[in-house]
Amino acid sequence: MLLVEVSSNRIRELAKYLRPYRDVIVNLYRRDPQYSAVESLLKTRGCSEGFVLALVNALVSYQLSMPGEQYWLEFAEYFSENRNLSYYEAFRDFLSTRSPRLLEQKLRRIRSILGSGLLEELQEDPAKYCQSIVKLVEKLANTLKASPQSKTLLFAGKIYGYICNLCGLRPNYSGLSIPVDYRNSLLALASCIITVRGEQVTAENISTYARKIQTHYSKLVQRAWEELCRELEVPCVHLDTLTWLITGIITRSECSLEKAGLYARQALSVDLPVITLRELVKCWCVDGVS
Repeated sequence: MLLVEVSSNRIRELAKYLRPYRDVIVNLYRRDPQYSAVESLLKTRGCSEGFVLALVNALVSYQLSMPGEQYWLEFAEYFSENRNLSYYEAFRDFLSTRSPRLLEQKLRRIRSILGSGLLEELQEDPAKYCQSIVKLVEKLANTLKASPQSKTLLFAGKIYGYICNLCGLRPNYSGLSIPVDYRNSLLALASCIITVRGEQVTAENISTYARKIQTHYSKLVQRAWEELCRELEVPCVHLDTLTWLITGIITRSECSLEKAGLYARQALSVDLPVITLRELVKCWCVDGVS
């Protein structure tokens, strides 16, 4: 057992560095490769089919065989080109080559959604839940007999909101928690908003600890990020976009913050100074975590 704690003092301190970039955080979703992928899909499949296809794909977006950014781009390309197969046949074909891990489990989940009353609701009114995405997540949880706080269901809610936005409706993310995945767990440790008392977490072992807290302490990770969301007065869905993208960039830059800043400018058109990036990874790329 680890003694994992949320550091409210550190959260308030980090908020001071991020607050000047609040508008960037709120609008960054437009630079998310997953948003771009959904936008591409809608050009060929339209909003009605797009709501269903993107939502189903979000529900099986786990244990991927490639980075999430690439996976979603390949999803959009495949479903834009293959329009003659049934939804189930198309997903079976797509997943068997692009995301074969736990394939039978993913196909069972797809069958559950495609055969549910929820799908009928969405086919009749695809945008039904745009004004209360948390209700959609609750419906998904009931249909799949899963926790409404599970990362995949929360991620599905986020993707559904992307489609709402692209189809001209403003999504209401009120009450929607942040999905706790590996990247958010890693950055929670890296930014010191989560600490592990009595353990020496270093740049060399932080990945191991991140997976441990993702698996066993996800509620604490969620609580820490939600506290930061309140400090910044932004929906957690938008903060999730920043944390997910920035963690990926810093990982690829191998903790070179100058290089990470350059990648952020090139890929996201976001200019975050090194001092802000350093605060986000204060206990990863610079110092150890005590």
